[in-house]
Amino acid sequence: MDWPSLRWLNPRQPVRVLGSDGLSSVRLGVSGTRVDYTGKVVRSAVELPEELVLRRSLSLPQLPDADLAAAVSLDARTSSPFPESDLLWGFERRGPVAGGLLGVDVALSSKAQVSRYLLSLGLAGDTAHEVWAGGSHPVVLLGGAARGGSGQWLRWIIGGLLSLGFCLLTLIAATPLLQTHLRLKDALLQHEKLVKAATPQTNLRIDLLKANEELEQVANFLRAYPRPLLTLDELSRVLPDDAMLNTFEVKGDGVRISGIAVNAARLLELLASQPGYFEVKAPSATSRVSGTNKEIFTIEFKVRRGGAAQ
Repeated sequence: MDWPSLRWLNPRQPVRVLGSDGLSSVRLGVSGTRVDYTGKVVRSAVELPEELVLRRSLSLPQLPDADLAAAVSLDARTSSPFPESDLLWGFERRGPVAGGLLGVDVALSSKAQVSRYLLSLGLAGDTAHEVWAGGSHPVVLLGGAARGGSGQWLRWIIGGLLSLGFCLLTLIAATPLLQTHLRLKDALLQHEKLVKAATPQTNLRIDLLKANEELEQVANFLRAYPRPLLTLDELSRVLPDDAMLNTFEVKGDGVRISGIAVNAARLLELLASQPGYFEVKAPSATSRVSGTNKEIFTIEFKVRRGGAAQ
């Protein structure tokens, strides 16, 4: 019930507490923390001074509520310095401790001493007030059992109604979900049959796509490959009349030419300006023919057909 998701099932009622210091404050449930609360407060409690309280800390197994109360009662009676008829005790769960045990805070007091203290406050015989052993984690000694029992029954009723509602919602939702599951299972079986029946056609389609891709690759290669005769015809139209080729070599997409011309640098500019010719360069320096104005050149370039050079 301390989990945030379930805390709303166990709302903490506001309690107006008269502290051992004589100051009145409002607490939410059995708590040592004072809060600002402006609503109506029905529950009230009186906090005992520490000199009227004996405290014990126990480590007990995880027991049901009734067995836990019986174990604490036995320990309180055996360890109390007060007669059993004068004994007033209470306990609060502290939480898990080492070894998987449950920590329990126990508070003991004397009924006679508590009565005298209430009499000094003018509250003798007033059964509307609970009696707390104060501190950061107060323990209810008197007056809290009836409220706790009613609250516990209320929690059981709310929890039972929620469980019943959850079961009804589950049953309501189960039928369409089951039908949907059966339809989905049937659809999966039909899909498997359809896939098996269409497997040959699917394989043929895959083979056709692969063949088309291969043909496209071949076509792209042929478009990019420098066709020698076409390139040679282009060179015969591009090169000036004073240029003469001695060699014409084609290797892949690369072309290499060499020869004699009046202005070899001009040839580089002409070839670089042609569409589809790129990386035009002279791999070696030009040299002049002795006794003439002619230059010996060697030029290399690459050819791309069907688009701009890559």
